[in-house]
Amino acid sequence: MSTRTDFYAGEGVRAQWIGSLQFACHPDNLLKDFHGRETLTAIAPSRYRAAVDELLMMWAVRGLGAAHEPRHGWPWAWDTSHCNDWIITFLGGPGGGVHMTAGGGDYWHRLDPDDPRPPLECGPPNFAAWLRDPGAPPAVALPVYRPPSTQPTDYARLLWGEP
Repeated sequence: MSTRTDFYAGEGVRAQWIGSLQFACHPDNLLKDFHGRETLTAIAPSRYRAAVDELLMMWAVRGLGAAHEPRHGWPWAWDTSHCNDWIITFLGGPGGGVHMTAGGGDYWHRLDPDDPRPPLECGPPNFAAWLRDPGAPPAVALPVYRPPSTQPTDYARLLWGEP
C-alpha cells in the first residue's frame, strides 16, 4: 500500500494545492529527509512554498517515490485530498505555521518547528462515516480539484436559476 501526502497553502475551499508525494511519504519519513524536514519546520509561507518545491523535485530525483507538481495536473482518481493519508498546509495568522491532518481528519494539528512530530491521533473521528463519504463534515474543508481549463461553477445559477 502506498502513502499519499498532499501539500496546500491555506485552508478551506480557497486553499491552493501546491503538490503531492506518493510512496514512503509518511510524516515520520519526511522528517528523516532534509527537504522534508525543511517543509515541516518552515516558519514563513514563502519558505514553506520553496521547501515544498524542493521536496517535490528531490523526492523524484533521489528515487524516493513519485512527486506530483500542479503543472502536471491533479494526480489522483478522486477530486479531494480527503481520501489521502496526509494533508499538510501552511496557515497564516495567529497560531500560523505548518499544520497537518490525516484524510478525513476533523481539525488541523500545528507542527512545532522545534519538535515537529506528527500527532498520534488525527484521523477521522467516525471511521464508518468517513468510508461512506470522506469529505463530509466534520472533515476539514478542502477544495475540490478542477483542471485549470474548467469553468468555475456558478452556484447562484444552480441554486436560484438566475441567468
